[in-house]
Amino acid sequence: MRASSSDCADAPGLAVFCDYDGTFAKQDVGSTIAQRFAGERRPELWRRYERGELTAWEYNMELFDGLRLPEARLEALLREMEPDPGALELVDWCERHGVPFRVLSDGFDHNLERLQALHGVRFAYDANRLRYRDGVWRIAAGAPNEDCGCGTGVCKAQRIRSFRKAQPRARTVHVGNGRVSDLCGAREADVVFAKQTLAEELARLGLGYQPFETLHDVRRGLEELLR
Repeated sequence: MRASSSDCADAPGLAVFCDYDGTFAKQDVGSTIAQRFAGERRPELWRRYERGELTAWEYNMELFDGLRLPEARLEALLREMEPDPGALELVDWCERHGVPFRVLSDGFDHNLERLQALHGVRFAYDANRLRYRDGVWRIAAGAPNEDCGCGTGVCKAQRIRSFRKAQPRARTVHVGNGRVSDLCGAREADVVFAKQTLAEELARLGLGYQPFETLHDVRRGLEELLR
């Protein structure tokens, strides 16, 4: 169904979808947890993932589901995590300009809720679920998509595609740093800001992107897009 003229007038010109670990946050929260609390199992699981024996979500299940990590220790680790220097400014800029902003994370909702509270910021997000039961982690996929090759718990391409159906006139923007969870979202979006292994993979595939170092760079790039 074609959008009405009033719908088009209210439609945003841009919509920003941003990875969390290593993008909105300076550190990769999931990798830090894995290194500190599941380090002995991680190398072999990663080799199995690289051999194609595990999907990205199956890797997470093997690594984190059943993990004995007390909430107090997780809380202490989360307090070490820092937002990217431009993260809070980017959220504020999007709000002031009527640009929808959403974090798409293959991490966990518990962590995102605590990190928002710790840094005094609020944003919409999609993430996997983490619950404590008798001192043990129990996790569940947040938005998987069996039809996508990403194999993650949160298929970022699917989330961007769903938004585009509701707002077909908006230009979708994906911001990310990792080839595993960010590649499908980057390939779905109209505009991509990339760094680290995501940038390397997009370059290898011959796909265009705008490089960035901090989210200050992304905010400046978005200003240019609005013009």
